[in-house]
Amino acid sequence: MKKFLFLGWLLMMAFILLDPVQVQGASKQNPNPIEVMEEGKAFELEDVARVLETHFQKMADGGHKRIEVKEVRVYERIVLPPGTYSYEIILPEQARRGGNISGTVLLTASGREVRRSRFSARVDIYADVVAARHPLKKYHEIEGKDVHLLSKNISLLPNDVVTELKDVLGKRTILSINPDEAIRAGMIEIPPVIKKGDRVILLVENQQFKITTLAEAKEEGRRGDRVRLINLSSKREVCGRVLDGNTVQIDF
Repeated sequence: MKKFLFLGWLLMMAFILLDPVQVQGASKQNPNPIEVMEEGKAFELEDVARVLETHFQKMADGGHKRIEVKEVRVYERIVLPPGTYSYEIILPEQARRGGNISGTVLLTASGREVRRSRFSARVDIYADVVAARHPLKKYHEIEGKDVHLLSKNISLLPNDVVTELKDVLGKRTILSINPDEAIRAGMIEIPPVIKKGDRVILLVENQQFKITTLAEAKEEGRRGDRVRLINLSSKREVCGRVLDGNTVQIDF
């Protein structure tokens, strides 16, 4: 019994002596990291810039992004009395993409809020994006030789900018793209397997019979699309579902 009491006393003393700031992790409500400030140190602009760079770098996918924090402004300068403090940066969700952001710096001591101050900054996030290697005309089917990766400030680009080469290969442009221009998902599409004027097999079938004839596509279509065609035998217009690049099935 004395042995167990002694072990319990050791565990209790270890808990009391352990620095709570050092063991405190990221808040469940706010995933931004908690850092330790030096005793009696004022919270300066470089502190905000440093923690912002750390915060955005941890959010970067695989660490392949470069973060630059500029134009930091703290609206109320914080000078702390002697002591040890923790601070965290609170940002809105839309700040994840960088650009001109604003947030709050929260300082605590032993889990209690001591000071908070609003700030603003510009965060530039550089990452590799897919860009055209040379001019690409409208309806050009993209091959490996047509594109490459370029480092660009994605905080200035739309949300649908493409970052993986595999996401553009085999697709076609829906507008002209300039050399080194970042490619967005809205600029490309899956190319049709049937084009207007193509001769295709017109298929009509059910459990009792199967009939095929030739038809001419009146519009382009992808697999699963419904397209208009001219039955070359009857000269009548029909509508069917694209099965592949050679066959369109008529619903029966």
